[in-house]
Amino acid sequence: MAPSIASAKITLSCPLFAADFDPRNHGLLLVGGGGGEGRSGVGNKIALLNTSKRQEISELVDIQLSRDEDSVTSLAIAESKDESMIALAGINSSQAEQLKGNNQHLRSFRLEYPLRKSETHDDTTPNTEKIDGRKTTPLTQVSLFSSNVTDKEAKKSAGKVDTYQRLLRLSPYKAPELPRISAIATGLAPAGEIVLFTATSHPQTSDVIGRIRLENGKEAEDIDIIELEDGKFLVAYTDGTDICTFEISASRKSNAVPEVKSVFTIPKTLPKKSKYRALRFLSPTAILLLQNTIDRTGSELSILSIPAKGSGSIVRRKKLRKSIKIGLSLDVVNFGEGQNHERQYFIALAGSDQSIETLVLDYLPSKGYGSLQVYSTLNNVHPFSMTKVCFSHYRPPSYPVTANTPPQYVKLASISLGNTVVVHTFPLSPQRTLAGRETPSPRYALKAPGHSETLDTIFTTFVALLVVAISCFFLQAFTEIRGLTPSYLGATAWLPERVRSSIARPYIRDVVAAEGIAPQVVTTASSIAAAISTAAPSIITGHHLRDLLHARKTSTREGQLDEDPSSIIDAIIESLETTIPSPPLIIKYNHDEDSIYAHHHNQDTDSTAEDEPSSIEEKHQARKWEDLQPEQRERWRHHLSEAGHWALGEGEQVLRGVFFGQIGGMIAAAAAGG
Repeated sequence: MAPSIASAKITLSCPLFAADFDPRNHGLLLVGGGGGEGRSGVGNKIALLNTSKRQEISELVDIQLSRDEDSVTSLAIAESKDESMIALAGINSSQAEQLKGNNQHLRSFRLEYPLRKSETHDDTTPNTEKIDGRKTTPLTQVSLFSSNVTDKEAKKSAGKVDTYQRLLRLSPYKAPELPRISAIATGLAPAGEIVLFTATSHPQTSDVIGRIRLENGKEAEDIDIIELEDGKFLVAYTDGTDICTFEISASRKSNAVPEVKSVFTIPKTLPKKSKYRALRFLSPTAILLLQNTIDRTGSELSILSIPAKGSGSIVRRKKLRKSIKIGLSLDVVNFGEGQNHERQYFIALAGSDQSIETLVLDYLPSKGYGSLQVYSTLNNVHPFSMTKVCFSHYRPPSYPVTANTPPQYVKLASISLGNTVVVHTFPLSPQRTLAGRETPSPRYALKAPGHSETLDTIFTTFVALLVVAISCFFLQAFTEIRGLTPSYLGATAWLPERVRSSIARPYIRDVVAAEGIAPQVVTTASSIAAAISTAAPSIITGHHLRDLLHARKTSTREGQLDEDPSSIIDAIIESLETTIPSPPLIIKYNHDEDSIYAHHHNQDTDSTAEDEPSSIEEKHQARKWEDLQPEQRERWRHHLSEAGHWALGEGEQVLRGVFFGQIGGMIAAAAAGG
């Protein structure tokens, strides 16, 4: 996930096919397009746009071209000054002229505009430029392709010529006084052709320095140029299958074919037949390639290493997102070298899904090129298919870098068939040396991106699981404290004694298992009776006897218990209705120990006959409360009250049906003797 990326958008009056930034000022963008010859309502134009403000694009110069000629198919800025620029464009002549064999496809224009601001200005300041004094001057129209048709050839082609200037590429801008060369290539021609010439304000046939004819109906898919140290230029092009390179000099004046060599051919062993769509130089020994499958099922970026001799080899590959069925356009910008010749490349690719994928590629002399890392994905950039993406020309600030050095950034422009222009601004930051030291002349690079989308997904999932786990932990602790679940965490012990006595509740099933108390925490009388019938006999002592006596007061009304589990225990204790059927309870007093013991009469193991009161009295030497003499009842009330198991205010209803006896049978014997 990249840092915040500012963007601006403008909609023009025609589809756009070509764009180029001013090499000296990333605040000026030249775009061109149109509806072609004879299309009513959609004209042809070249527009100079002001992109100096990150959130806004404005139109500075509008060149309305003839509707009797073709639209702008390729465009580049050949020269740049403070008050004007020279633009080269690919514009076909009318069909009538083409049928005569006169297609002046290469045009040049001079665009004048107000004196530009200082390049150190803050692009957030208001734009004070005025629209006065803008002037556009057509300079030349020339035909450099040798494949223009004659009248005889035109008749064979059913009166129509489809050849146009598909590609226009200039060598990188270094300084106004240094020469630049340009390469153009045909599209839809009977025989593909590449022409190289010196980039001037008035290009002529005499400026041609090389010409290449492609055989077997092949045409150039893309071209790129890089300058070598000896003043020569290295040119690379692809016909979709082969990657070819050759060297050429700007001082060479010849129509001869340069010495071209094929450095790489797309492997025939690939799972799917593929084709190269675009290429860009990374260095004189490395080329970035954009490869699409023929059936439009995916795209791939790869780095081709070019040795001094022999064929090249692929050193890096990057499969693009599945949603990018084909890549449409490619561009690369280099932010310059550091003290140890380390570099960073920024790559932009226009996808068929109206998205732009940006990637970062780092280079270290000791390790070579690193992996291609996705920097950001810009989704739904345009409403229609994109035709081109291009970066502004980055120039490092003046050194040494101080506090007054303005923020550095690079701009990415994209255009579409939907008449739209979008410019994204990517911030840069100074980098330390490889040794980690600060330097007054740092290399600039993209601000460090955040986590990738995959890491973001993993982190989000982890946080969600952590929240769920914490919630479950606290829920388990709460239910343990309220006695709704067994004690796994021991949460009740975490509470202070005062708080524990106020809100904590015992887990009834644990009480049943450990003490033999009949299960009372149920929601219906039928389930209570079923639970009681399976209780095992055991001795009940201490405070649990009081719990048992209170439980005998539980109402048998089904459906009147609160459905909220946290209040079931309270509801049982507070219910004082008719008692539910339960196993007979026997309470005995040990005179020697001055203690009370209690247990249930076992109905499962005893015979059915023994369930009668007389049988219980005989077996346990005990009698029901109702059968005791008044003095015996008074004695038992005293024992129960002194032990804290019963209070006078609770009434004797809770004692009815309970069998009372004494260790040694003294009470029973006394009763029998009485």
